Amino acid sequence: MNFCYDKTKLSTKVFDFLYGCSMHDAILQQAFKGEKAWVGKVEQAKPFLRKYITYIVENRFSSQGDHDAQFLEIADNLCKEINSHRPKDAADVFSFGNAQKLINIAAKHAYSVCYWEPHLRENFRYCHCPLDSIMLQKVWKLYKEKFGNQARKNALESVDAFCKAWGNEGQTGADQPPIYDYPERYLKFQQAIKTIIGEGDLYPIEFDYLIW
Repeated sequence: MNFCYDKTKLSTKVFDFLYGCSMHDAILQQAFKGEKAWVGKVEQAKPFLRKYITYIVENRFSSQGDHDAQFLEIADNLCKEINSHRPKDAADVFSFGNAQKLINIAAKHAYSVCYWEPHLRENFRYCHCPLDSIMLQKVWKLYKEKFGNQARKNALESVDAFCKAWGNEGQTGADQPPIYDYPERYLKFQQAIKTIIGEGDLYPIEFDYLIW
């Protein structure tokens, strides 16, 4: 077999690698039951995530609000497309929880380019921190250390409420209405991170690297 440089083909293969790594993390949750191989084989879902990563790298998000609105739309499209190929005997559906992990882990992988190209770092300023059960526990602990007994008064309720199993929260199937808004706990998680890191130069996606 002869190999030659083909920018389009190579770009596709690089993205496929990023997509596969991110999807692996997205469906690791114990709440995702049964056979999972079918989820990563839905080729029609890839363009939605690729659009998101392209927007980051090309610095095309105009504000946090613009980013968050498009993030939500992409998460919904991923859920709808992937679940439209769901086998009848599948034990679970691809939920918002899975979609946010797929999107956010893909951004985390893409961020690694900033190690060599630091001028691209600012392009990731609007990205979210991936949410999972381990991060919920870590964020709660840091939040309590910062605010002590005031933590509950700052709208984070109790540790049981904040850190309960993420599961299929925000679940949506192919035949269900669009995701019109973020699950409340997801918003609280992202806001808690912004509160912890304060007004400094650290971005939420970088917070994930530091915690892990």
